[in-house]
Amino acid sequence: MVPPEVDELMLCCDGADRGNSGVVARDHVANVLGAMSVGLGVMTNYIAEISGITIGMEWALQWGCSKVCIRSDSLSAVMAFNTSTLPWFVRQRWREVSSNYEVIRFERTYREANFSADKMAKRGCILPSEEGQHYLGRPDFLNSIELPNVSYFRFK
Repeated sequence: MVPPEVDELMLCCDGADRGNSGVVARDHVANVLGAMSVGLGVMTNYIAEISGITIGMEWALQWGCSKVCIRSDSLSAVMAFNTSTLPWFVRQRWREVSSNYEVIRFERTYREANFSADKMAKRGCILPSEEGQHYLGRPDFLNSIELPNVSYFRFK
């Protein structure tokens, strides 16, 4: 993982096929600023990924950063945002939240290097639809996080 730039907020996002999403917010030295889990109800993994990114962007407004880097292990979600081919029911919400940022940058990562967001998404499995939990700072149960400039391996 490469930390974000000095004036940039990084959102590590993940969605799960049970209709839940997780987001971990990190600063330029990779400190955890906060984490959240959201129960989204029944939906596909793709929609959970897109919803998690959008909800994460809304939640991240509290830090007042105008630049954000989104890390996701979903290639299709990253491509949808980069090519402006979002599902119709997300477009207006995305327009509204993205207008609060000067720069939005997307990074695609492997699931193995996005494990803190994956853990937050899995915690959302127990939440009812449209209910979320958020934490300021690093929650105690998030015992391992991705470290800067460490290589994570993917074996096939």
